[in-house]
Amino acid sequence: MLALVSGSEREALPADEVVVATTSEHYAAFGALIVEYTQWLQARYTDVPGLIDGVGAQQSMGEELDHLPEKYGPPEGLTLLAYRGEDVAGGVAYRDLHDGTCEMKRLYVPETFGGRGTGRLLCTSLIDAAADAGFTLMRLDTGFRNDEAMTMYASLGFVACDPHVVYPPHLGQHIRFFERPLR
Repeated sequence: MLALVSGSEREALPADEVVVATTSEHYAAFGALIVEYTQWLQARYTDVPGLIDGVGAQQSMGEELDHLPEKYGPPEGLTLLAYRGEDVAGGVAYRDLHDGTCEMKRLYVPETFGGRGTGRLLCTSLIDAAADAGFTLMRLDTGFRNDEAMTMYASLGFVACDPHVVYPPHLGQHIRFFERPLR
C-alpha cells in the first residue's frame, strides 16, 4: 500500500547522505539494490520477452554481482550509496573505460525512497567524483522505457550518442545511449 506524505511531513524526513562504498556491507547493499533493480526492470519490460535477462547475460550480471568491489571499487570504479537514516535509499557506480571516460552503472532508487531527489543527488555526486578523478567524459545506457531516468539525464547535461557497448541487434534496439563531458 502506498503511503502518502504531505509536504511538511516530507520536509521532516531525514535528508539523504551519500557515502562511498568501502566495506563488504556497502557492496552487499549495492548488490541487493542491483537485484531489486533487475526485478523492477523485468516487471517494466514484460512485453519484451528476454530483454532484461539477455542484457544481464550480455553484461555478465552474475559475475558482476560476485565481484562488485573489483568491478566498481578502486582502482576500476567507484560506488556511491545514499542513506536515509539507517536505510539504503539508492545506489550508483561508475567503471573506468580506460580511455579517459567512465560509464555510469546501476543507478537505482527503490520506490519507497523515490520522489525526494535521491537519484539526482546520486548522479550529481557521481559526476563530481568522476570529474575529480580526472575523467573527461561519462557515458551510460538505459532501457527505452526508462523515461524518468532519461529526462533526469538530459537535465544533467547528458545527450544521446552512438553506442559505446555492443549489443546483439535484438537487444540493442531497446537500449538508449548517452554521454556528458565532465570538464
